[in-house]
Amino acid sequence: MRRKLTAALLTAAMAISLTACGGSGDTASAGASTGETASVTEAGATTTASGKEVLRVAMSADYAPFDWLQEDDSNGAVMTSNGSYMNGYDVLVAKYIAEKLDMDLEITQIDWDGLILSIQSGKVDCAIAGMSITSERSQSVDFSDPYYNANIVAVVAADGPYADVVNVTDFEGATLTSILNTVWYDVLDKITDYATKDAALDTFASMVAAVHAGKIDGFTCDMPSAKSILVSNPDLKIIDFEGGTGFEVSNEETDLGIPCQKGNTELVDKINEVLAGLSKEDRDAMMDQAVASQPVSN
Repeated sequence: MRRKLTAALLTAAMAISLTACGGSGDTASAGASTGETASVTEAGATTTASGKEVLRVAMSADYAPFDWLQEDDSNGAVMTSNGSYMNGYDVLVAKYIAEKLDMDLEITQIDWDGLILSIQSGKVDCAIAGMSITSERSQSVDFSDPYYNANIVAVVAADGPYADVVNVTDFEGATLTSILNTVWYDVLDKITDYATKDAALDTFASMVAAVHAGKIDGFTCDMPSAKSILVSNPDLKIIDFEGGTGFEVSNEETDLGIPCQKGNTELVDKINEVLAGLSKEDRDAMMDQAVASQPVSN
């Protein structure tokens, strides 16, 4: 799903239920479970003192529940070079891939706009950062198979008139909105013949407040964001459409992949082999773990 939203907007948006703790340096490396210092061998391969090769992964740490910074190692967070820790679904996936490939993990925190450049320059091997697999990006990097599908859902009041919706056409007469410059807002153009597409709002916090105030009946977003919102807003409900009853979107807008350097088919193939053994149920369980672990504002 990532991203039409800018990193700054995403950080502000998640503030309704999340708080990113700790500072953020340009680079945040973690020797996965060992904490060993990485070095470069004469052959050019990056290894640790254990003799294992290192999987160098970039993340932006601004998109909970996919990735965030925190102040300690609770819930399996990975240590960063500046004393902070990184956690989230992307961290869980990175740890899983590194373990299956028998590699040590090094995570580097890089701003969203610099992720692809860091891969092209060879600073990192890949990025696991909620990046959608678009044809435009595929001109610069080679993507793995999808590691998550961020399907679009609706969030409504649990005791409201649209709490039992099962098809988008059931939103007849409803007033819905989302955040500007997102596919979540764009899909509402397809239901304006029977529902009202309200003016876009700036943050998740403003959309939740609008539902509570009765100004709108609901809003659209991706499933992980919706789950995050419900952590501190149990009076809301997620409408998850199934069987072709939801919003019409392309795979480019919902499939998230792992970009690698162009031409690095060896790494892409290895990652794909690992992902093939990770079922949808496994991925959903990892996302649920990430949502449950994320810091929540009081």
